[in-house]
Amino acid sequence: MSLDDLVVSTEKIDTVYVTKLQGNLNNFTAEKCIKSVLNSLKHGSVILDLEELNMVTTQGIIAFKTLSEEAFLHKHKIILVNLPLSVRQAFLMAGVRNLFPIANNEEAAFKMASRPSR
Repeated sequence: MSLDDLVVSTEKIDTVYVTKLQGNLNNFTAEKCIKSVLNSLKHGSVILDLEELNMVTTQGIIAFKTLSEEAFLHKHKIILVNLPLSVRQAFLMAGVRNLFPIANNEEAAFKMASRPSR
């Protein structure tokens, strides 16, 4: 997989959309990520499975911030699950904290996503 590859796959389970990101989130792929997640976010909460996300650059961090703002506007949640160490480090280096709730596993993510937003 090259640096400009990002595979985004989405599956609807009950009222929650599970989106898996595979590859790299950077200036080449950020727009694709945002568009894909926004399509789901318009209809309900989203669980972002990042287990196979290899790299996040500054542009990827900006994409996550954009998604956070859109989730607030749509009154839905985005829950992160399966964060690789490289993604956690990218968030720490960018000074990003508490942008999204992070679930320990898929079951916890579904419980968080199913609760009504406040």
